[in-house]
Amino acid sequence: MGPVFLRLIVGIALTLIMGPILVVLIVSFSSGDALVFPPPGFSLRWFVEFFGIAEMRNAFMLSIVLALTSACASALLGLLGAIYVSRNRNGLSTFLQMLIMAPLVFPALILGLALLLLYKTVNMSVLPGLFIAHVVVCLPYAFRAVLTSLQSFDTTLEEAGQSLGAGPVRSFMLITLPIIWPGVLSGWLFAFVVSFGELNTALFLTGPGIVTLPIEIFSYLQFQGNQLVVAAASALQVLIILFVLVLAERLVGAKQLVQR
Repeated sequence: MGPVFLRLIVGIALTLIMGPILVVLIVSFSSGDALVFPPPGFSLRWFVEFFGIAEMRNAFMLSIVLALTSACASALLGLLGAIYVSRNRNGLSTFLQMLIMAPLVFPALILGLALLLLYKTVNMSVLPGLFIAHVVVCLPYAFRAVLTSLQSFDTTLEEAGQSLGAGPVRSFMLITLPIIWPGVLSGWLFAFVVSFGELNTALFLTGPGIVTLPIEIFSYLQFQGNQLVVAAASALQVLIILFVLVLAERLVGAKQLVQR
């Protein structure tokens, strides 16, 4: 392929991916009363209205809390799972890897329905069940990022630390973790983004007063129809994800983050 053709392919891909996002961002600042592009003027009125709607505000805060907590839990569980899989070559490690990656294979709707039936059986309340569902959905992304880092890690460095008197835990904390930290952070980032936008699985698991932002956006657009409020909500999601991306880039560097 020639360079001109490659540039054309990249340009088309960027247009298809970034174009709709840019349109939503621009329209969310519209001063008009209807969804028109380009907007007649720019205003923050729809963001003000978004935060003035109690259901939207509560769903936004719940999504933030769920994304943060489930990303942390997924990163921790992914780290533990990746350590075992990378250092053990047996049937149990293979089964564990398949089990962790299973949510990527099963349709999200089936996973949500299965979790709903399980929660009904054990009589689990809505919020803990929603948290567990988000962790299950996000765990494969965190696990894969950490596993990639561990597979490229030179274990002789950890062995050298242990030969100098450090125990397994101390040598891991002082030697291994600082080296694989970009992978752990990348896994956390992927988990946060996935959790913050999760809709299909959580659709079965929410209850009165406990609704995430993607579900509230879906419901609001379907039954109430103010598209500009939805555009403002979507723009907030995009801006928060961009903020997390910039923060991660500042912490580990753009080059390391892409490599992991």
